[in-house]
Amino acid sequence: MYQIQKEKLNQTIDSLRELEIDMWLILTSEGSDPCIPLITGVGTVGPGVFIITKEGRKLALCSSIDAQDLEESELFDEVCKHTGSLETLLVETVRKVNPRNIALNISVEEHLADGLTAGRYRWLKNTLKGVFNGEFVSSEPFLTLIRSIKSKTEIERIEKAVKVTERIYKRVFTKMKAGMTERELGTLFIAEMERENVVNGVDRSLSLPIVLKENIAHRGPGEAVIHEGDLVIFDFSVEVDGYVSDIARTVYFLKEGETEVPEPIKAAFSAVHEAITRAALMMKPGVKGYEVDGAARNYYVSLGYPEITHATGHQIGRDVHDGGILLGPRWKRYGNAPYGELKEGMVFTIEPTLFLENGIHFIVEENVVVTSNGIRYLSERQDELILISNNRKVGEEILEKIPD
Repeated sequence: MYQIQKEKLNQTIDSLRELEIDMWLILTSEGSDPCIPLITGVGTVGPGVFIITKEGRKLALCSSIDAQDLEESELFDEVCKHTGSLETLLVETVRKVNPRNIALNISVEEHLADGLTAGRYRWLKNTLKGVFNGEFVSSEPFLTLIRSIKSKTEIERIEKAVKVTERIYKRVFTKMKAGMTERELGTLFIAEMERENVVNGVDRSLSLPIVLKENIAHRGPGEAVIHEGDLVIFDFSVEVDGYVSDIARTVYFLKEGETEVPEPIKAAFSAVHEAITRAALMMKPGVKGYEVDGAARNYYVSLGYPEITHATGHQIGRDVHDGGILLGPRWKRYGNAPYGELKEGMVFTIEPTLFLENGIHFIVEENVVVTSNGIRYLSERQDELILISNNRKVGEEILEKIPD
């Protein structure tokens, strides 16, 4: 039941040893710290503390009401119960461990490593001032990597979410036709999520995906009517066993009598496909995020197309935007995220968007995992533009090309 947490705790101990950090201390209440689902999988109702040391000790300090769940998880070497004074128990524990430094979940740039509130930070410093004279450091360097580098079980779950997403896409595409609104197209996904017994990976509910004919932005579907000759973007995610996919597809609604798309649209799709290829070929351990982004970005510029307006890709895992390294440009708004190095086990999207002034717009988003010498596609690549026809026979023949 706690297989992922066991894998993550092992990663944690390795990281603490590598960085020479004696202790990681997680102070939480009501599961308040965002790292809790990943690291322990068990929250606390009352104030509690999780401690991991570089020697491999795993301790849980909690109230008696929380002890049973923590003991049954079998994640900890010792579950220490207090009877009303966490402060006393924490001081005794820190005195026994006698760390030179303590990592806390405080971070300026990474919100997923910033779970310790200002008030709890002040309480902690005051509580330990008589027993700890060492240095408090940020957990960001290793917590970001622990979240970013997926374990075998995590990759299996992401891949499962990807396959469910692709099945839903294929069935939904057979039901689309010109004359429907963005919202009506989005509603098709709801029925398929219910059929697969999954929810949207963005908000963990049976909510609509992004469907965009016009007014391209990060928004829900509206009442715009789809006409023959339109390009429509779909951006969709599902959650499976706590992990998510993130796949976007752009489709073209054929005009009556058409069997192919107009040449400018065909050329734009070809450029997007090649930009994804170039980004993917750059991806291997040791390469920096901005170098991957540059491969796609510079290709568009060489064709006379506009620059991508955001990052080429991001990490996925427990969330659609899973923090960590970004496949993005060295823009101030992205901070240090594009400077991080790719490592084996990281899972990314690749989505070099293309928005042209003539109304042609494309988002094709693939999911990949970094391997020891490159990447492996978790999603089936969209190698051809998906065509939707009100002539069901034509549409079904085209859709046979889409992988199951």
